[in-house]
Amino acid sequence: MRKESILVGILVVMVLGGIYLYNRSASDLGIQVPQLNIEPRVAEHQTPQSSSTAASNDISWNDYTPGMALAGEEGKNIFLYFHASWCGYCTKLKKETFTDDRIKAYLNDHFVSIGVDTEKREKLARQWGVRGLPTLWFLEPDGTKINSLPGFANADQLLSILQYIHTQSYKNMSYQEYVQQKKS
Repeated sequence: MRKESILVGILVVMVLGGIYLYNRSASDLGIQVPQLNIEPRVAEHQTPQSSSTAASNDISWNDYTPGMALAGEEGKNIFLYFHASWCGYCTKLKKETFTDDRIKAYLNDHFVSIGVDTEKREKLARQWGVRGLPTLWFLEPDGTKINSLPGFANADQLLSILQYIHTQSYKNMSYQEYVQQKKS
């Protein structure tokens, strides 16, 4: 009985530790993560906008299905953003990162941006393995997964990651190597 109690205690501590680490922000863990700020996505009944027709002051957000099709047509990488109205870091991304003119311009010029409200599209979020919000996915134009980024990122961090993805540097080097190369 005593061994079982000790094992249960260890298991409880491990689970609580895992939950704690999962919910800590990336900056607390020493990981550089870009911040995001999102404008409302295009309604499902509307057609997606190409970057040339998007307002210069806003990110051209698309719904999932038309956005994926648009990326293939335009040959642009996909920026897939999972969010919810109750998510504090999603709101912070929207207010701080997605309002940065550099982020808006870079996303509109080089990516098809897709916003997914996980409250309305729970099944889609499960399909993408979203376990926490916000979650950002970076995809090739055909929908092939490049990588995901959980949590908040500031504008400088997100811009660097977007450039890393757009230049296809991820095919030749790690992100850390890319950052070091940019500094030199």
